[in-house]
Amino acid sequence: MGPNALQSLFDPQSIAIFGASERADSVGAKVFANTIAGGFAGPVIPINPKHETVAGQICFSSIEDVKQRIDLAVIATPAASIPKIIRDCGEAGISSAIILSAGFVEQGKDGHAREADLVDAARHIGVRFLGPNCVGLVRPWIGMNATFLKSETPKGRLALISQSGALCSAISDWAKPNHLGFSAIVSLGNAADIGFGDTLRYLAEDRHTDAILLYVEGARDPRGFVSALRHAARSKPVIVLKAGRHAQSSKAAHTHTGALIGSDTVFDAALERTGAVRAHTFGQLFAAAEILAPNRRSGGNRLGIITNGGGAGVLAADRAGDLDIALPRPSDTILDTLDKILPAYWSHGNPIDILGDAEPEAYAAAVKATLADNTMDGVLVMLTPQAMTDATTAAEALLKAATGSKKPILACWMGETSVTEARAILSSGGIPDFTTPERAVEAFSFLAQHHRNRMLALETPGPLSEHHPPDIDGARMIINAALLEGRTMLSDVESKAVLRAFHIPVNTTVEAPTAAKALVAAETVGFPVAVKIDSPQISHKSDVGGVRMNIRSGTNLKIAFDEVTAAARAARPDATILGVTIEAMANVEHARELVIGAVRDPVFGPSILFGAGGTMVEILRDSAVALPPLTTVLANRLIDRTRVSRLLDAYRDQPPVDRDAVIKVLLRVSDLVCEMPEIIELDINPLFAGPDGVVAVDARIHVARPLAGARPYDHMAIIPYPRHLVQHGFLADGSPLTIRPIRPEDAESEKTFVRELSAKAKNLRFMGAMKELSPEMLVQFTQIDYGREMALIGVVGEGSEARQHAVARYVMNPDDQSCEFAIVVSDIMQGKGLGTRMMTALMDAARIHRLNMMEGTVLRQNAAMLQMMRDLGFSVSRVPDDPDIVAVERWL
Repeated sequence: MGPNALQSLFDPQSIAIFGASERADSVGAKVFANTIAGGFAGPVIPINPKHETVAGQICFSSIEDVKQRIDLAVIATPAASIPKIIRDCGEAGISSAIILSAGFVEQGKDGHAREADLVDAARHIGVRFLGPNCVGLVRPWIGMNATFLKSETPKGRLALISQSGALCSAISDWAKPNHLGFSAIVSLGNAADIGFGDTLRYLAEDRHTDAILLYVEGARDPRGFVSALRHAARSKPVIVLKAGRHAQSSKAAHTHTGALIGSDTVFDAALERTGAVRAHTFGQLFAAAEILAPNRRSGGNRLGIITNGGGAGVLAADRAGDLDIALPRPSDTILDTLDKILPAYWSHGNPIDILGDAEPEAYAAAVKATLADNTMDGVLVMLTPQAMTDATTAAEALLKAATGSKKPILACWMGETSVTEARAILSSGGIPDFTTPERAVEAFSFLAQHHRNRMLALETPGPLSEHHPPDIDGARMIINAALLEGRTMLSDVESKAVLRAFHIPVNTTVEAPTAAKALVAAETVGFPVAVKIDSPQISHKSDVGGVRMNIRSGTNLKIAFDEVTAAARAARPDATILGVTIEAMANVEHARELVIGAVRDPVFGPSILFGAGGTMVEILRDSAVALPPLTTVLANRLIDRTRVSRLLDAYRDQPPVDRDAVIKVLLRVSDLVCEMPEIIELDINPLFAGPDGVVAVDARIHVARPLAGARPYDHMAIIPYPRHLVQHGFLADGSPLTIRPIRPEDAESEKTFVRELSAKAKNLRFMGAMKELSPEMLVQFTQIDYGREMALIGVVGEGSEARQHAVARYVMNPDDQSCEFAIVVSDIMQGKGLGTRMMTALMDAARIHRLNMMEGTVLRQNAAMLQMMRDLGFSVSRVPDDPDIVAVERWL
C-alpha cells in the first residue's frame, strides 16, 4: 500500500519557503519566521532569487540549487510565477505544496486562466497543493506553522478545516487564552486541488485528531465531500458550520417540490447522510470546539443541570427544550444524597437548584452524585455570583469532584469581574466554561447529536422484499421522445407512464383534445371522473380554474370541458391549450393527501421530498428532504420528520394508512431519480394514501438532456446500488448462483453468514477469535460507500432457498490507486469454485473503479487460499515482521 497522498503535506520532514524575504511586512517573511519559530525539527529552506540570505540562513535562487530532499513547498510569490514553480517542484521530487498567494479565480477572467494553468501544471507533474489564496496549514504536534497567522496555535486534539482564512485567524487567536489546542488548522482557500474530501480523509485517520470542525461556504466536489464526511463521522465527532443558509438553489418552480426545496435544506439532507452535526452560528462553532476539546463523549441526551440560581436554571432548561435535550428527574439516590447536605427547600428536581448560599462542598456533593448516577449522560454546573458565593473555591471543588469521570462536564460561571479567576481555573483544568446558560446547553447538544447520529447509523433495514425490476429502458424512451420534440415538461400521461415503469401505482389518465373525445375517455375509464386542463405551459392547474372533480354524466362532462378550457385561456392567453385529460376518480378509502417529489440541486444532485400534499402544499410547507439512494430505514426517518406522519396512524374513526406502501413509493422514486439523470424535477401531488394502498393522482416531471460524456450516476452525490455488477450463473454442480453488491438490507444475512462460519474459517478470515459481527461492524460491512469500496456476496439457490455463502470485499487505500481485499466462503461451499468466481468478480469491479493494484494478507496456514491466489496471478511474498502472515498482490 502506498503512503497517503497528503502525507508529505501534513507531516513533512523538510520544507522550502518560496518567496521567503527580509522584508518584514511581506507574506514570505512572516511565513518563514512562523515556520522557524514553531519549532519545526527538519530543515526550512528559503528560496528567493532577490536575497542571498534570509534571517541569517543561505537563501537559494531556485529549487534546482537545493541539493537535499524537500517534502513540502510553501509558496508566497506573485501569482503569475507559480505554475512554473510548481513544475520545478515536481521535477525536483516535491509532491506537496501550499500556495498562499492570491490572484486567481477571485480576480476574474485573468485569474481563472491563471488558476487553470496552475491546476494543469500540478496534475501533469504530480504535485498536490493546498490553496491558492489560503492562510496555510498549522500542525502543532510537529511544530509546523506554515501560515502568516499572527498567533501561535497550541497543540491539542481538535482539527479545523476552513474555507475562510479569517476564521482560521480568529480561532487561532482564541485558542491559547481558552486553553484549547489543535492537531491541525487547514485553510483551503480556493481549493483548486485539495479540498474537504482529501483533508477529511487524512484527519479521520490522524492519530492526533479526536474531533473535526468545518467551516463551509460551498462544496466543489459534493461526492467527495459527502463520502469523506461519512468516513470521518463514523469514528470522530464532526461539527459543520455552513455559511449562506438562505440562498435559493433555483428560482424556477416547475413543480410544487421545486418551490419547497432550497439549497440549505438539501445541505442539511446531505449532512444527515453523513452523521456530522451542524452548527448554525459562529458562536456555536466555538462552543462545539470547547466541548469537544476534553475528548469526552456523551452516552445520550440526558442532561443534569446544577445551579445556585433558579433563573439561570430556567434559562438553561428552556434552551434544552428547544434542542430536545432531556432533563430527567433526579433519581432516588441523588435525592437521598442531597437531602442529607442541602436545606430542605432545595428544588428536588432538574435543574438541581442547590440555592444561592451553596458552599463549595454542596457543589462537590451535587456533582459527584449526578455524575455517578446512570440517569444522566452529562452535567452542566452553573454559578451566579451572589454575596455569599466564592466562585473560585467552587470552581476548585468542581474540578476535584469531576476527577476520573468520563461523562461530559460543562461549566457556566455567569458574570465577569468576580468569576474571571474561576473561569481560568476551569479552563486550565479541562472543564469547558461558557458565559451563558444557552451556549452551554448548545455545546452539550453537539455531543448528544453525535451520539444520536451514531445510534441512527446502527439501524439496519429489514430484508428487501424483491419486486420486478423497473423498466428503465421504457422510461428513458418516453423521456427521450419528449426531448426530441423540444419539450422539457412531460405531459400528465407521459409522467404517469414513467412512474408506472418504476411500479408506482397511478390512476389512469386519458388525453382528450375535444369534448367528444372526452366523453369517450370518460366512458372508457368509468364515471365519476376528474377533468383537468391539458397544457404544457400550465404547471398548477387549479391556479387557473383548470380542474373539475367528480363529474358523473356526459352532460356535466361537456359543461366541465367548456369551463376549464375557457378559464385556462382567460388566465393564460399565452398558453397552448391541447384540451383536457380525463381521470377516473381515485377510489381510496380514508385517504390522506401526501406529496412526494424530487428536485436536482446544482451541488448535491437529486433530493427527495415527502410531506403533506394537496392544493395547500406550499402554504402548509410541512415537508422533509432526504438525499437518495434511500433505504427503508431512511424512508421511515424521512416520513417521521413531518407533522403529517402522525396522520398516517389511526386517529378518531380513521384507520391507519398502509405505511409500507408509502415507503415503497419513496424507494421507487429514489430508484427513478438515481437511474434517470434526465429528471430535473418530479412531483407526485397528491399521492392518496389509505389503509389498502396508495395511488398517484397527479404527476409532473421536468426533464433535460444529461451532460455529454457523463458516466452513470455522475449526477449523484452518493453512488446508488451498482446494479451493473449483478451476475447470474451456476456453480459446477448446477446450483443457481447470484453474485451481487451487498446492500444495507443484507445486514441479517451477513450476520447469519458470519455466525455460521466454523471457528477455523473465522480464524482464517479475521485472524483472531470473533464469534459474530457487532452492530458497528454490521453497519460498516453492509452500509458501504460504493465510490470507495465494494463488497460482493455470493447467494446460492433461488427464492426462499437462497442463502449467502460467500463475501468478497475491497477498500481503497489512501493512495487512491490500490485496494486491500478480503474474502471468505462458507464451509459447505469450499472446493466448488465459488471463491475463484468471487475474486474474479471483485477484480472486475476494482478495474471499473480504475484501481491499479489489489493486495491482501493471508495466514500462512491457509494453503487453499494461497493456491487460489497463485492461480489468479497474485504474487506471494513473506511479511518480514510476522512469519505467520503472507502478503499477496496483483496488478490489475
